[in-house]
Amino acid sequence: MLRTSILAVAALLVFAPAAGAATLDQTVEAWLAGSQVGGSHTSLMVLDRTTGRLLVVHDATTELRPASNMKLLTSAAVLQRFGVGTHVTTRVMTAGTLAGGTLTGNLWLVGGGDPSLSTNTFSINSWGGVSGRLADLAAAVHAAGIRRVTGRLYGDESRFDRVRSGPYWKAPWWRDCPPLSALSVNEDLFAFGQPQASPNPPLFAAQHFVSSLRAQGTVFRFGPSTGTHPATARVVASEASPALTRLVRQMDQRSDNYYAEVLAKNLAVHGGLAGTTANGVRAIRNAVGDIGVVLSGARIYDGSGLSLGDRLSSRDIIAVLNHAAAQRWSWYFRSALPLAGVSGTLQDRMTSGPAYRDVQAKTGTLDDASALSGYVTAANGHRLLFSMVMNRPAIDVLAAYRLQDRICQLLAASRPS
Repeated sequence: MLRTSILAVAALLVFAPAAGAATLDQTVEAWLAGSQVGGSHTSLMVLDRTTGRLLVVHDATTELRPASNMKLLTSAAVLQRFGVGTHVTTRVMTAGTLAGGTLTGNLWLVGGGDPSLSTNTFSINSWGGVSGRLADLAAAVHAAGIRRVTGRLYGDESRFDRVRSGPYWKAPWWRDCPPLSALSVNEDLFAFGQPQASPNPPLFAAQHFVSSLRAQGTVFRFGPSTGTHPATARVVASEASPALTRLVRQMDQRSDNYYAEVLAKNLAVHGGLAGTTANGVRAIRNAVGDIGVVLSGARIYDGSGLSLGDRLSSRDIIAVLNHAAAQRWSWYFRSALPLAGVSGTLQDRMTSGPAYRDVQAKTGTLDDASALSGYVTAANGHRLLFSMVMNRPAIDVLAAYRLQDRICQLLAASRPS
């Protein structure tokens, strides 16, 4: 028996329930009933996009903590607002005068909200070399003829506010996301693979850049600091990020919270608002609303899903997946998601069976939440959309994974009418 009124769901999704879907629904209900992660704290929905019919509905309107499934909304919003070929740019600026290789004045390293900006080693280890590169920016400054600077290098993070975390994040939040800034290098991390991060991202970035410039032969009279560039400053060098489609992929594959929060603030600035998390959330809501997603019951406080206040239902997430699939950027949205048994956070899950190399989905894991939502092609070629959001205090993550994977295998092997 369908646990949630299909008519209520259909009224929002404009779909009718599937005839003959009872067996699939009953199977999933039986598995949920026999699992420690089933019950009223699990929201689950499966939609056959080929026929427009609902196949499984279990408490689909219940709003729960989505964990990193929140990044599905951030991904859709970024692609909707920025499109396919957009980049964000880190600039080096000066108001000084250059003569004979000597710049009389200061340089400003002005953050453009590029979460990927990295040293060469970090870029290769984290992103396979696909990132904004500090060394390339230093080489551009050298090519501009600057060999000696009589002043300082200032790290400028003025594109965003200086709030380092999101609303209602659990302490110690820096274990899940480094301090937020419009100017960061190596995601503010002191070392690759380590959680320790600098509490002063713009100064940390300026220190790294001074080292990169020194390697190119450019030296300063005074040490690095932080500050905002003057209105009279001009650009002497710039470094573009990878296309934002690539940044979305990097975010979703690794479920990178820092990327999600920086991209959310970029959405705010792109929309003419101050670069705050609250404005980023407003921009996310507006962007997904523009593609037809109604989030009447949802609560959204950040772009990553770390906030204790975030709430989404499986119906909300299905709406995002469904409307995203109809956009001109749909391929980029779907291809950003981990592929079962192959890539990202699904590399070690569903490594065999019909779901292997079929399921493309976003994972989400917190102490009290586990989620998996995405796309799967059924055995008869039907395109299915699914969302599973499970909440429990001290949730058994492995049990949640097993149930989610089992349901995905069932969907991949199914032949819905």
